[in-house]
Amino acid sequence: MQAFGDIAKPPKFKSKVLKEEKGLKCEKCGRTYDYYEFEKQDGSIQKVRFGCDCEMKEFAKQSTENYHKKQRRIKAEKIFKQSIVNQSLANATFDNYEVDEKTQPQLAKAKRICKQYADNFNLDNKQSLLIQGTFGTGKSHLSMSIVKEVKAKGYTVLYMNVPQLISTIKNTYNNGTDMTEQELAKIISDVDLMVFDDYGINMNEFATSKMFELIESRIGKHNIFTTNLDEKEMTRNKDLQRIFSRIMSNTTLIKMDGQDYRTKGLRF
Repeated sequence: MQAFGDIAKPPKFKSKVLKEEKGLKCEKCGRTYDYYEFEKQDGSIQKVRFGCDCEMKEFAKQSTENYHKKQRRIKAEKIFKQSIVNQSLANATFDNYEVDEKTQPQLAKAKRICKQYADNFNLDNKQSLLIQGTFGTGKSHLSMSIVKEVKAKGYTVLYMNVPQLISTIKNTYNNGTDMTEQELAKIISDVDLMVFDDYGINMNEFATSKMFELIESRIGKHNIFTTNLDEKEMTRNKDLQRIFSRIMSNTTLIKMDGQDYRTKGLRF
């Protein structure tokens, strides 16, 4: 049997020892350790601390964090694939949303607020945005730009065009569909950031009822709503007033009125 004294002896390296320091004290755990640097066969330098495993624990911690980050990215990508997005938004970014600060100050301000929202996004500070304005001013473009930056940080995001979302809910009632209404509602409820694009368009009684349920499940979470409707149109009856009240919970209103940015510079 190997003696305890032999077990406790510092390791013997076959490779060339380049540096050796003994009796050092770790600032983290207070243990005494010996430090070695030696040259491996491939010419690389390996550093070893014998008697203190703080570096090994830190490496294990970092490896675990990296693993969880990777898993969150995988989950985020899987959820984002459930999004309903118009193909015109596929290339939308903050960089290619071009507005003139002098002639379009309101749109420029909207871009700054949206960029700040994306930069400061975290789960400890739940905030929502209502982006409201005329057709073609870039509401969907900016909301998709937010989604891309938040998703890149590893958060789960979902982007739904509301009219198409209502159609998707109806389709879940058919036999043979890949997802039930309950499963879709669960994804919407649990996602880190939810975008309801083109809210309020063609809202019949069925759509109003379903949107109330979904928005109710999102209270106290990160949401973005885009709409062409003004406040009067969004509150034209009691049911819509109930939804509007929930939309405005901890929500910043962003106004975007102006010329269609996609036709800027065109002559008719």
